[in-house]
Amino acid sequence: KRSLLEAEKQGAEIVVFEIDTFGGRVDAMLFIKDLIMQAPMKTVAFINSKAWSAGVFLALSCQKIIMVPDGSIGAAEPRTGQETAETPPDPKTVSAIRGQIEALAEARNRDPQLFAAMVDRNVEIAGLKEKGELLTLTAATALERGAADHLAQNQQEVFKALGLEDPIVVTPSPSWSETLARILTHPTIIPILLLIAFGGIFLEIMTPGFGFPGIAGIIALLLFFGGRYFAGLAGWEPLMLFVAGILLLALELLVIPGFGVTGITGISALVISLYMVLRTTSILFWEVAFSQLLFYMAIMGGIFLILLFFLPNNPIWKKLGLHKKDQEKEIPEEKILNYQSLVGKKGITKSMLRPAGIVEIEGRRYDVVTRGEFIEPGKMITVDEVQGNRIIVQIEREV
Repeated sequence: KRSLLEAEKQGAEIVVFEIDTFGGRVDAMLFIKDLIMQAPMKTVAFINSKAWSAGVFLALSCQKIIMVPDGSIGAAEPRTGQETAETPPDPKTVSAIRGQIEALAEARNRDPQLFAAMVDRNVEIAGLKEKGELLTLTAATALERGAADHLAQNQQEVFKALGLEDPIVVTPSPSWSETLARILTHPTIIPILLLIAFGGIFLEIMTPGFGFPGIAGIIALLLFFGGRYFAGLAGWEPLMLFVAGILLLALELLVIPGFGVTGITGISALVISLYMVLRTTSILFWEVAFSQLLFYMAIMGGIFLILLFFLPNNPIWKKLGLHKKDQEKEIPEEKILNYQSLVGKKGITKSMLRPAGIVEIEGRRYDVVTRGEFIEPGKMITVDEVQGNRIIVQIEREV
């Protein structure tokens, strides 16, 4: 998009797209196709090796198609990642993509049936393709059948085929933000970012203070949503919804007794925000976003269960949670069968209550929570209420 805008701004007469691709995402393909179709200057596709799958759409979007002699074009059957040998592509999806490519071929005065055969294996073309196969054309056959206009070995031969002598050539390069977005939206990087984000944020929620896990989680979260934003695949709305979900979950887990509407709303906000950034521009491919969403939800749930059940029982975790920063000797905690006896007793905060933390009452340490307020270390508190093993305290007010 940026390259086309720059070309238009500089008064370019022709834009040549060099294509060498196995294919790609349907939403990205349709987006680029529309940009090429709407370009005010003459557009030329130079297939310097292969234009398979989504590459067919990009080449067909251009007014002229030029191929290297050993190039190929075709095999554009849509895939959602759910197909197997027993389950062919969804007929509804195939029909929609076939309609798109036929309309595109008609707009560029090329044979719609020829390009439909690249998408739909049920299309039969006598002497060229039997039913049940996908069509892929060599450069020579593409030229013979009108799917290509010229053959050219290199860029200079492309210019010669277009009747250009000594043209001024400007070759744009990706900006830093485009390169970053390409990295951050890579299928391998996305799960890693979400793993760091969920793990860091949940770890921070379940421990007193604020440190490296929270910082790492926030940075990973910004990179995940920022990558989609810079790639033009999402706005900032999903990020804001995700943050709201995290805050609601934190409120439910740390402040509000039990689990109810607040927690359910928080989880719903997280799910919706992830779906918003994973969905494609075509409603036909919602299954892709949904399957990715289930995968990332499994990651999130696994991290939460590990932190909730494994870490609190780990001796190292307990040690980190109970030690004071000055490494003073820990006072042994005796098991108390009836916490109700603590109601009304006073104590001193030994860690920051956010609102959970550690207090010392009569020489013993206890895990406590407040009713939502934050209390600094060294403050006098009073046990206000006990709910089972949940000790609720409040700051001692001066009279």
